[in-house]
Amino acid sequence: MTDLADPTDFRFYKARYHSELTGKKAKDIHEFLAGIKEIDESAIFDHIYHALLDYHLLPLEYPNDFAYWIADVLHEPALAERLANLDLRRLHNLEMVRQEIIRVIEDYLATHDEVSSKAGPGQEFYFIRCISVIFPTRYVASNIKEMLVILKEIDLETIFYYFIASRLLDGEHYKKWSDWLFENDSHELMEKLNNLYPYGFASMEAMRTEIVRMVEEYLWEHL
Repeated sequence: MTDLADPTDFRFYKARYHSELTGKKAKDIHEFLAGIKEIDESAIFDHIYHALLDYHLLPLEYPNDFAYWIADVLHEPALAERLANLDLRRLHNLEMVRQEIIRVIEDYLATHDEVSSKAGPGQEFYFIRCISVIFPTRYVASNIKEMLVILKEIDLETIFYYFIASRLLDGEHYKKWSDWLFENDSHELMEKLNNLYPYGFASMEAMRTEIVRMVEEYLWEHL
């Protein structure tokens, strides 16, 4: 499983993520909303999804940077709760995520005229974009059984890349994986994997465990 001997084999990729300041910041909810409308999609990705990989950095009740800042700095827990509970299962791309965040904030402002809290010096929200560097791993699968072995061994960054980052940032490698599974007559398995909801797990390791279980169940039933 280390050499790509056949063009029909599947090589796994992974990514490293580098953060870069966008130059935009917000001291109150109105500047924050304006920033959300202007930042590029990689910044939405960074602030919403990075906590799935670095889940220990944010409290469980506020699983993304936006919700945490609004609760901790602006002291608007009701709005923070709404942003913490975005239904990401029905938001299939980052532009949809952005529009849902805008909708939630604008709806809140329409019914809360008194939202006037401002961040103190050094507490402003700094918008950060995510830069992905993608490269191949040594893992190559010729069939579903080999894929299962690899899924048990690869690091969590690769799991994160395939099931979250590749889906949302460009989709290239997740699509290639989907195509490979289809070519291996595994349509049913891919449909189940597509329906995995990352925020339904306490950690990426828990998500990996569920992925492995699904593949094992598929092999038991079909091979």
